[in-house]
Amino acid sequence: MMNYTIKYPFVLLLIVLSFLASCNYDEYIDTYNVEVRLSQRVDDVAVKITNGIGSTFEASTDADGIARFTLPAGIYSISASKVSDDEYFHHVCNGAVSDVIIGSTNTSIELLVSITTLQKGNPIIIKELYNGGCQKDDGSGKFAIDKCIILYNNSSETVSLDNVGFGIVEPYNAEANTHSFLNGGKLDYADSNWIPALNGIWYFQQGCTIAPYTELVVNVHGAIDNTTTYSNSINYANAAYYCMYDVEATSSDGGKYNNTLYYPSPADVISTDHYLKAVKYGKGNAWAMSQTSPAVIMFRTEGVTPKHFGENSDNIIYPTGKEGNIVYACLKMPRSWVIDAVEVYNATALANCKKRITSDLDTGYATLTGGYGHSLIRKVEKTVDGHAIYQDTNNSTNDFYEANYCSLR
Repeated sequence: MMNYTIKYPFVLLLIVLSFLASCNYDEYIDTYNVEVRLSQRVDDVAVKITNGIGSTFEASTDADGIARFTLPAGIYSISASKVSDDEYFHHVCNGAVSDVIIGSTNTSIELLVSITTLQKGNPIIIKELYNGGCQKDDGSGKFAIDKCIILYNNSSETVSLDNVGFGIVEPYNAEANTHSFLNGGKLDYADSNWIPALNGIWYFQQGCTIAPYTELVVNVHGAIDNTTTYSNSINYANAAYYCMYDVEATSSDGGKYNNTLYYPSPADVISTDHYLKAVKYGKGNAWAMSQTSPAVIMFRTEGVTPKHFGENSDNIIYPTGKEGNIVYACLKMPRSWVIDAVEVYNATALANCKKRITSDLDTGYATLTGGYGHSLIRKVEKTVDGHAIYQDTNNSTNDFYEANYCSLR
């Protein structure tokens, strides 16, 4: 009698293989419900989990930043990644970890992620310009030392105001009889890379920011409650407001911005870190933003602070024939640094008004009837999740309208 176990071992092997082939391994491997929770709550992030033999599992995070998996026990690598863009920012969310043991005691994993946001456009705009003043209570004329510029953050991200400042373009009034940089119907700087910021510039102190979809008030003159004297005016006694106040800035002739009619001591509720600083290189004891028709630019310097750029005499320019005359001193502000601009024409003297801001910064102009409390306000383009998004076409003719009152009233 033959011994099949010894003589024909392959028969036994075939029987075993046949048995194993009829079994489903999944029935004998434990699986676990696993949550991968990002350290920052970001939705729609692709989370990938890979084991040692290259098997990959994928899921996306929900609104709470959690991705859910069903996994067999084992050792895994986990990664998360999301890249998104909007009009102003490029966002990257990344995170990775290896040698993660999945088992009965480890079904909830926190994944450390970093979020990098790169600003690719400018979301800060001039939302409103109030410069024409209001009527005095006794009907004797207008009070116009209560000007302001209101900014708005048109994006969903907090934006730094480091190196952001303001200038006005020569001449002070669009309807002025003389326009020193306009010759033969063409601006002297039309084909250059700069624009002349007259008299001085103002800039935010380091560390100031503007929150998403919010406005920020910058008082130009009279950072007090002006309504106690003129009821039609503006109350700037607000801790959230900023103001142009720097009585130490000095031009080469020793002059300072210290005219107390324009610069009374700011209201006590306005903290000193909300005071804008100035670089003064022109004549006069006040930064005389026009009551009828200013040309306002907002800039952000690059690679240098506004203070150092403005104090460098190599950056000062004078109109032809006015060289060295401090009355006409201007700063050659690179046009690539200008992040918003508003050209204003006097509605009562339109025929005499001339452009000062180049068309690449503001193609048109907004018209203002000064002296009656009117204000120039940017139009709302749309709303997103209940937030206003303001129109910005680089054409003030289309972007602004003249309102009967300043929005701060």
